[in-house]
Amino acid sequence: MICLLACLVMGSVAQTENPRGIYKMITLTGKVGEVKAPFDQYKICTDSVTLLLSMQGSVFSISDTDHQILNYTGDQPKDENDKSTLIYDSNADHFTLKWWSENPHHLHFPNKGWCIEKYEANQYSETGRWAFNALTAVPAFDKSNPLLGTWRVLGDVDELRDVKTALPKLLENYESSRYSNTFFVFTPTTFALVLVNRGGGVANPVEYEGKNAYRLNDKTSLKVKWLTKDRIAVEERIDYRTDWKILERVTDGHTMLSRIASRNISRR
Repeated sequence: MICLLACLVMGSVAQTENPRGIYKMITLTGKVGEVKAPFDQYKICTDSVTLLLSMQGSVFSISDTDHQILNYTGDQPKDENDKSTLIYDSNADHFTLKWWSENPHHLHFPNKGWCIEKYEANQYSETGRWAFNALTAVPAFDKSNPLLGTWRVLGDVDELRDVKTALPKLLENYESSRYSNTFFVFTPTTFALVLVNRGGGVANPVEYEGKNAYRLNDKTSLKVKWLTKDRIAVEERIDYRTDWKILERVTDGHTMLSRIASRNISRR
């Protein structure tokens, strides 16, 4: 009986830690009451930035929508005029977010009312797990499959014979090109195309046919030509022609998620 009472008392203690980690939205309470999360949505909570990742099919977007660090506040506003975002019942496993909505036309968000979102850690949809597998993968060279890792996209060439003359210009114009901060991420089971400033897309499974080709899902294999041990050309089929996308291996040890977080922190 004493043990049972102790467990009940401990279970009723409020969780007051700051949420830190990756959390999935589980329920949303708004205009139509509490419902199962209508969006495949995640909060990435750190001491420096809070990011939102949302999945639509196999495509994901990442943004700094909160513009604040999510720290514990308690579940009550300071007064009736206080519409600040509230964080409570929070620790490494879960947290509740309560925010004031003024959206007259949204299906779920109330107009001039509180919206409550409950989040849990270690919960992912299938495609959400693919995305985070790629975003949290540490770039590393694997002799058994040298394609694995993170690659930055330098640009395109029409013919492989043009690579030698085109490469210096691609490198010179990289920062101002449309491929700046665009990456390919190969994990043992997942492929992702990541644009650091807004998100990307994932595919699973990816099958490696040696080091010279890979297949995404059931699509035709894409050929790879090795230019050096850290630069490759990936076949890109467009209509009736074949171009080549030039990739360079990333060896700085940063995950894509840390790269995205750093970019958002630097914008503040």
